[in-house]
Amino acid sequence: MHRYLVFATVGLSLLMYAIDSTVVSVAFPSFTRDLHSTVLWSAWTISIYFIAVTVTVPLAGKLGDSLGRKKIFLISLVLFTGSSLACGLAPSIGALIVFRFIQGVGGACFVPTASGIVADEFPRSREAAIGLFSSIFTVGAIIGPNLGGWVVSRYSWRSIFYINVPIGVLLLGTGVLLLKDSRTLIRPRIDLAGFALLCGSMLLLMFGLNLAGGGISQRSILLAGLFVSAGLILAALFFRQEKRAREPVLDLALLKSKPFVAANMTNLAIGMTMMGVFAFVPLYATSVLALSTLMSGVILTPSSVAMCVSAAATAFLLKRWGYRPPMVIGFAGVALTTMLLAPGPLSVIMGDRFGSIGGLLLLLSFYGIVGGMVFPAANNAGIELMPEKVGTVVGLRIMFRNIGGALGVSIITLILHLNSNPGTGFTIVFSAFGLIFLVSIPFLFLMPVGRRGWT
Repeated sequence: MHRYLVFATVGLSLLMYAIDSTVVSVAFPSFTRDLHSTVLWSAWTISIYFIAVTVTVPLAGKLGDSLGRKKIFLISLVLFTGSSLACGLAPSIGALIVFRFIQGVGGACFVPTASGIVADEFPRSREAAIGLFSSIFTVGAIIGPNLGGWVVSRYSWRSIFYINVPIGVLLLGTGVLLLKDSRTLIRPRIDLAGFALLCGSMLLLMFGLNLAGGGISQRSILLAGLFVSAGLILAALFFRQEKRAREPVLDLALLKSKPFVAANMTNLAIGMTMMGVFAFVPLYATSVLALSTLMSGVILTPSSVAMCVSAAATAFLLKRWGYRPPMVIGFAGVALTTMLLAPGPLSVIMGDRFGSIGGLLLLLSFYGIVGGMVFPAANNAGIELMPEKVGTVVGLRIMFRNIGGALGVSIITLILHLNSNPGTGFTIVFSAFGLIFLVSIPFLFLMPVGRRGWT
């Protein structure tokens, strides 16, 4: 019973993090109006959270493996809960952006440390436990927009942050009582210079990508080029620093291994397509298929539900199937679905029998099924490369997926800006990113087939 209570504790923390990743977009118009802000500044409340997660996850995974997962998990809860209260009390848009960054730092620590805790509690059924744990993201994607819409319409945008406070306090209490202290044999050396260079590089690259995606003008292209160039210079300095550091933030030996390179490339593709492309499905539904705003949000629910069920079922069947078959089937299915979502193929396949809503629902439901097969298999295959450092591996995985998501969003925005006809723009987007996912399949054959010791 103890380990199931531990799973519930860390699972609820991850659910809280997953909900906050999506719920702010619903409250966006409300706090823009109430804080007398512009759309440009308000958008950073979403971007800064994404940036904080990206730059913090690698360090969080390393700290969890060295200092102890319980300690880092509880610190992350304090940061997340305290910053949630501060976000609700924010007097200005600048303050809200700062508090959202701190909230992202706290949230980023949940994933690698909580994954390590689950792996420790379920050593014999790790693959099923990690698979179920991963499906919590999908549940958060379902709850977030619906809960946010209800809370904002019934109360105010500040209430979406206040909800986290009692939940966070409860989790702090259960975490102190239930989680075990990890024995730390050595005192870790933190590569502060490497961490600063990584943060600076990611921030500048993200700023550049956001500027590039914000509009096409001579000034925006120049500024984006400067930010990206500066970010790449800091990235080069970061890799130089990591070669010399005794305790590097990023173990470069992992990047030299072909299986780890394959895992990172597949995570980059997952971020670009499964996080980047499908973030634009609501816009596609309204601008091309002429659906209502309400329906453009509701239409994602069947996909999320299908993905949650599929991920849970795949997690329990991994011991029988292994990791590779679900990954290959999932990647091929997602690639096919993405390409079929383009206006031309969608109308040809579905015709007038289902209409645009029916056709889109069917394709997105199929996407949820095949996409749900990818996550538990890919997550466990990555962990299998270095099971003694679960937090570090999970941190790398999330970092590359977030980079892929940011890159995908910026490229998609540029494509849509360059095409005055939304239908043409989305045809290019769905076709190109579906092809990217398809050509990523060979990388899957460099990753583990199954867990060591399976027959």
